[in-house]
Parts: sequence; C-alpha cells; structure tokens
Amino acid sequence: MNNASIVFRAGRLVAVAFAAGFGVWSAAAAENAGEAVVAAMTGTAQVRVFTAPVHEGCSELRDLFEGAAMGENVRVTTGKDGRLCLVCSPGAILCVAPNSELAIDELRHTADGLPESEDDLMRRIHVRLLRGGLRVHAGAPTPSLDVRVETADGAIAAQGGAFAVAQDERQGWHVASEAYEVSVAPRDGERVELKSGEAIRFVVEGPRVVAQAESDAANAAWFQFELCNAFFADLEPFLHRDRSFDREGLGEYLGLASDFVALDDGALVTDASPTIRPSVAATRPARQPRAQAGEPGGRWDEPRIWAWYEKLGPVKGVNYVPRTAVNSVEMWMADTFDPDTIDQELGWAQTVGYTAIRVQLQYAVWQADPDGFLRRVERLLELAAKHDLRVVPVLFDDLNLAGQGPQVGPQPEPVAGEHNACWVPSPAPETVKDRAAWPQLEQYLRTVLSAFKRDDRVLYWDLYNTAGNGGLWEQSLPLLDQVFNWARAVDPVQPLAVPAWKEFGSAMAARKLERSDLVTFHSFEGAEGIEARIELLQRYRRPIICSDWLMRQTGSDFAQVLPVFAARQVGWFNCGLVAGKTQLQVQQKAFRSATNPDRWQQNVLKDDGTPYDEREVELIQAFRFAEAP
Repeated sequence: MNNASIVFRAGRLVAVAFAAGFGVWSAAAAENAGEAVVAAMTGTAQVRVFTAPVHEGCSELRDLFEGAAMGENVRVTTGKDGRLCLVCSPGAILCVAPNSELAIDELRHTADGLPESEDDLMRRIHVRLLRGGLRVHAGAPTPSLDVRVETADGAIAAQGGAFAVAQDERQGWHVASEAYEVSVAPRDGERVELKSGEAIRFVVEGPRVVAQAESDAANAAWFQFELCNAFFADLEPFLHRDRSFDREGLGEYLGLASDFVALDDGALVTDASPTIRPSVAATRPARQPRAQAGEPGGRWDEPRIWAWYEKLGPVKGVNYVPRTAVNSVEMWMADTFDPDTIDQELGWAQTVGYTAIRVQLQYAVWQADPDGFLRRVERLLELAAKHDLRVVPVLFDDLNLAGQGPQVGPQPEPVAGEHNACWVPSPAPETVKDRAAWPQLEQYLRTVLSAFKRDDRVLYWDLYNTAGNGGLWEQSLPLLDQVFNWARAVDPVQPLAVPAWKEFGSAMAARKLERSDLVTFHSFEGAEGIEARIELLQRYRRPIICSDWLMRQTGSDFAQVLPVFAARQVGWFNCGLVAGKTQLQVQQKAFRSATNPDRWQQNVLKDDGTPYDEREVELIQAFRFAEAP
C-alpha cells in the first residue's frame, strides 16, 4: 500500500472511534472507496487522473490497459475504435462504447447520515456520461445499490438490473432497460419508470425535457456492446454484492503477471478526507501488468516482429488436409494417419512452389491419445521439413460444418456433392463455453506448445481458427483470451496469432489482432475486397499474412489476388492443396455460380498431383513481393 492510502486511513480514525460507540462498526468497515478495473478493452482509451488530492488540481492523461484501476474523479475517453469493460468494486460492470467520454463522480460505499451497521451502507456508482454510450450490468436489484447515470438531458437511476444509455448522431439521448426496472428523470420533467424491454428518448420541449417512448429494437445500433457481452457471465462472480471485491480471482482470470496498477497512485482515495493534506506517493508511469514487449512471455514489439517477417521472405502457403482425411479427426487418429500420402502430397506442394503449410490440429485426438498425437505431429514436421516447407499449427478451431462436436473413431464418408460437410471443430462448442473443461484445454495447449516451442520447423502458432464460428461468436471470446494467456506463459520462440475473419470492425476482431504478434486474416472476397481489408489492417503497423483465401467463382483467384499480395507485401495461405475427401473443390451452395457451377471453388491439384490450372502453378512459382516504393 502506498503512503497516500496509509495517511487516508489514519485520517478516518476520529470517525471510526465515534461510530464505535454503537458497537457495530469496525476499522475494516470504514474502508469506503471503490475502484473501477479494466477487465477487457480494444482499441484506444485514456483516462485523466488526479495525481494529488482533487483540491490540489494536479492531473495527468494516461493510457488505459487491462488491469488498470481507477477511483473517483477520473474522466475516461474512448477513441473511435475503443471499447472498455470495467469491473466496479461496489458491484457492477460498466461497458463503454467507442467515441465516449464519462466522469466517475462516486464509486464507493457510503451512508446517508451516521450508519449503525453495515446494512446502512450504500454502494454508490454515480457517472456523468458526457458523450457516447454506456451499458450498466448490476445484477438483481438490492436496496443498498445506488446506480446513477447523468446526461445533459436527464438522469437514469437504478438499484440494479441492466440498462444502456446512448447518444445518437444528433446528440439526442436514448435509454433502454434490459432487465428489471429503471427510473428516468428528464431535466425539469416528469419521472418515468422503465420496465424490462422498454426504451425512451429524451425530447427537448422548450425549457423542459420529456421522456418519449420508443422501440429499443429500432435503435439497436446505439446499444452495441459486444465486447462486454462475452464477459458478463465470467466477470460477475468476482463482484461480491456486499462490499468486497475478488481482486485475486479477477487477476487470475485476466492472466495478470503482477498486481493491478492504480493509475492515480492512491491520491484519489486520500481525497475522501480533504482536511488532511496527504503526502502523495511519487507518480510512477502507467505500465501494463502483463509482461510486455521484449520481455519473456510478452507480445512481440514492432522491431522484433518486423525483423522476423523480413527474414522469412514471401510466405507462399496452403491450408493442408491430406486427400485421405475427411476432417482433422481422421487426419490425426492413429488408425487413419497417413504419412505416405502426406509425404507424396507435400512433395507436390514443394514442386508447385509453396514454402509453408497451415494445419489444423485436433484436441479430441490428443485427449484420447496424448503421446501418440505428439508423435504424429512430429512426423508431419519431419515430412514438411523434408520438402522445405514450414508449418503453422492451428490449436483450436470453431469451424463446424458437420453441426456436431468431434468424436474419435471411424469418421463418416463425404457427403456427395457437398463442400467439406464433415468438418468438425476443436474442441466441441459445449467445451468452449464450459469453464470447468478449460483446465484440460490448457493442458493440451501447454503440452503441444512446450514440445515444439523451440522448433524452427514451426513458422508461427495460429492459436484459434475462426474463433466464434458455428454460431458461438462472442461466447468464444473468454476462451480466446485465456488461450493467449496460456500460450504467452509457455513463451515459444515463434510468434502467436489469431486471424480476423468476420466483422473486422467488431470488438472481437480487434481483440484477436491486438493480442497477436502479427496480423492475420481470412477473406474470400475478390481482389478489391481483399485490398480494402489489408488497408484497414495496416493501422496495426505489423506484418500481415492472409491465412485463408481462394474462392474462384467470386473472383478470389490467383490471377487477381496474388498481385494485391505482392504489391502490399502480404504473405498468404490459399485454401486447399489436393482434391480429396473434404471436397473443397465443390462450390458451396451459398456461393454457387449460376454461369459456371463446375468451376473448382478451392484446391489446386487433382488427386493424381496434376494441376487443376497450369497457369495458377506458374503464378505461385513466380510470386515475389514487389519492391517497396
């Protein structure tokens, strides 16, 4: 504890001694200050904090990061891509939308008058929302909780529940109740009680403001808080509904390597007793609690990842499944693992001009046979190295075209005329959502990474293919975060990545890219669409690899897309090498070409190793990065 906090505790002794006459008060109960901890964020966000008591007027603007803790009298702003999920120790979760600004006025346990017991304490969370949007999730209502959000046009009060407040493009304010009752008080107008599912907007009528009912569905775009959606259920256990706050549990969940960092250095806590002029602890620079650039276990800094990428030369890769496997289970099971076919096909890949393969691993096979699975991974790496190919192993995968979880044992035959219909995820969707199953997922990841974390045959680790696919979307985000934490703890020499593949402007896509060492993405659009994606991703200032592409019937073909990759210096992995049991060459129904339904969607070689299109092989062999201007 810093000096400022110690001084504050001493300054309250008079009040504690006075209250002690009631026989129900204690020094521990006198601790009344709360805090807001950044549990998740994407994009940019900053906070202005006081570095001395408020009445001294000393403040600084600091960047926010996960594990940062703030007290009262701070002002938080998010950038155009910034989203925050704040856990507040008085008992609520606050979600902050992009382009928002808010001031935290009260964040504490207090009382109206002299409390006689802890039951008299109020848990107050009072916020002024100056612009943007805010969502409050405070559990079931209780008499001791006092949540208040003020806007320029009125205030919203609740004793719990879930509600959202957002500003539209004309600076008008809207309120929607998601659970339980919310009280809305327009400026100089009549109070309105909102029931669950109801919404209002503030309407200015002369000097007064009135609350006008509206449909929350019509304004759904103003109430998008997808980052926090994924974390509500996971974070709530750390919020105890009395006065305590499970900091240790939250820190473990976030994967922090050290304690939370108090951005105000305790000065705000001290200001609760302004009659005492404290000795404020020396201001220390804001730092990330997790190991950082250049440190073991940290995200690679820009010079390191660029040096790695420039040493590689152009990455010309293919997403690989042998033609004898209908999915990743059949590829890796002992009875169906086919090293002879893999050896033959990787020889063809070398001849075509590829330099790398991206390969889906399978958790269910490891779970059934851990040692045998590792031996088979080793054998694949040997065969790839024999043909001068480096390997990108993919540890988790939400792609679920079969509509069921993976099962070891005999796999079904391909569905005639259907594209990749038997593909199963890794692990099953229920396991992704079941935190009780995560320890074994962690063991799987740590075992595989530890076996090959110093292996030069591994190009980089792709931790999670299409995370959120199969209808999971945000439900995969908590596991995705933990996968990064587990992998960082292993500290492999190869970089880590998770590709963006859908809604590139979403919080989930930003989360993947901001935690990755290099930027990877999937796109099956034509050349213009892929180039637009690349331009969007260049703001991360890191090397870019397109880890899955190719859909000939939509214009995503070698002749049109490879020039884009060459000009932008982007590495790539196209979808599919040899036509086989996955039937990637069959056009998916949703993207079927009416004019050319027999054109191959994906794959490059026929099952005898001859090219589907000789010109494509020539383009792959000739691919080079264009010289930078």
